[in-house]
Amino acid sequence: MKRLTKTIKIYELIATLFDLIYVVVGGYGLYALFVLLTEPADILTVRYTDFFYYEIFGLTFTSAQVNTTISLLIGFLLVFVPITFKNFRRLRSKDDIELDEWNYRTQFLYMVMNIATFNPIAAVFRFLAAVEIMDVVREYRFKQALINTGHGIVRLIKGTPKGIKKAWHALKSGLSRMGQVIAHYPKRVKETLAYQKLRRKAKNDKALKAEADALKKARDEASIERKKQKRERQDEMERTGLSALIRKTIGLSFNYTFLTFIALFIFIPFYWMILTALKTNQDLTNALTPRIFINLGEMQWVNFKIALTRFNFGQYIGNTLFVGIMSMFGTVITTILAAFAFSRLDFKGRDFLFSVLLMTMMIPGELYTITNFITVSNLSWINTYYALIFPFMTSVFYIFFLRQSFKQIPDTLYRAAQVDGCGDFKYLRRVMIPIARPTIITISILSAIGAWDAYIWPQLVAPSEDKWLISVALRSTSFTVGVGSDARPVYNLQLAATALVTVPLLIIFFSLKKYILAGVGRSGTKG
Repeated sequence: MKRLTKTIKIYELIATLFDLIYVVVGGYGLYALFVLLTEPADILTVRYTDFFYYEIFGLTFTSAQVNTTISLLIGFLLVFVPITFKNFRRLRSKDDIELDEWNYRTQFLYMVMNIATFNPIAAVFRFLAAVEIMDVVREYRFKQALINTGHGIVRLIKGTPKGIKKAWHALKSGLSRMGQVIAHYPKRVKETLAYQKLRRKAKNDKALKAEADALKKARDEASIERKKQKRERQDEMERTGLSALIRKTIGLSFNYTFLTFIALFIFIPFYWMILTALKTNQDLTNALTPRIFINLGEMQWVNFKIALTRFNFGQYIGNTLFVGIMSMFGTVITTILAAFAFSRLDFKGRDFLFSVLLMTMMIPGELYTITNFITVSNLSWINTYYALIFPFMTSVFYIFFLRQSFKQIPDTLYRAAQVDGCGDFKYLRRVMIPIARPTIITISILSAIGAWDAYIWPQLVAPSEDKWLISVALRSTSFTVGVGSDARPVYNLQLAATALVTVPLLIIFFSLKKYILAGVGRSGTKG
């Protein structure tokens, strides 16, 4: 089994370190350019043809050139930040890494990407790592790899699809015929020897001669029958294979078409959000036909800076983070305690009470809004963080979700802990929580996302602007200009702020995706 050698690790580590240096430099450059962007005096009348000039290292650049550089840096970071993080985690892993042909091909791909991003040192070490991996996997060096590649290209050029198809059918037919000859060879040798023996004896004996002729005829008839059966089997296999191929092709085409449609259905709103956020207000309001593509120089990255600086964006994000974190901790605590009680503690009415809780899941949450608002008003919590945090601290679905995970832990562990004098809370803390950690992480993530996306309840109980969450601010008067009947929303800035709110959720999801899937899989598996 091929393993990652020390030399390969050193080469990959050096290349990854240079990738990290470029990522840090690119991030700092992006921050510097973002700070350098000049905010227009009137955000409603900016056009693509309006240029600002910037002095960078004694050189003069237009706003279009700066926007192009920012776009390229963002694309670079979107590609290399996950790659660098993944490579570092792979190299730090203590598990043995098995090597195959895809490893050195991946290194060659990274090498090309390093060359395209003007990172020659990392490209050199990627090349050296690829050569070492090739030596371990294929047991030949780069020179032989080039020779093999050249031979393969020559064969590909000389051959035609029709010739390749004919050669393949001829080879398959020859191998099939050879197999049949080998399989029937002992029987045919025996029949031939018996026939020849009878022919020698039958020279002067008509009866033996007739018997030999009958044996030959039977052998010929058997051979003809075998050939007929073979043709029938081949015809049947061809018909079955063709129908199966057609069914498989239709099925795959349908599946991939459906998945592509769903992917586009999900991707298009995000694309339109980013595209609108990068346009000017003039282009959004005056264009008769909205453009679905814009050039890199036309991308108005200054919209994100305006959204961050002019509309109290930091305050809204701070409120949202505080409410989300506090409600997440409260949800996790109440969910763990309730799930433990319903899964392990034996008390009267446990199943009935749990059934009643499950029945409440059938009632839409909007029906609780009025009663919850009355309760919050009686407690004098209107316009306070208490009204935003405490209603999110319990969830029947999360209790059911974690209870299913706790139910999979064997009862023998609980009985053994009781015999050893371990209390319920100690058993919960030392046994059940570590085992159900993926499910608890999933609940924490979903709870934080739920508080982050909440809109109706925060708008109802916190009308004061200093308590607004970001979801409320995006749909309020924060991203509008003018007052009264002259007020109009600034859609490009509003969607720029929306993109800034969406990005953290995407980062959290993709970073913790494996925990979410593990938690869902464990809670849905019996045993």
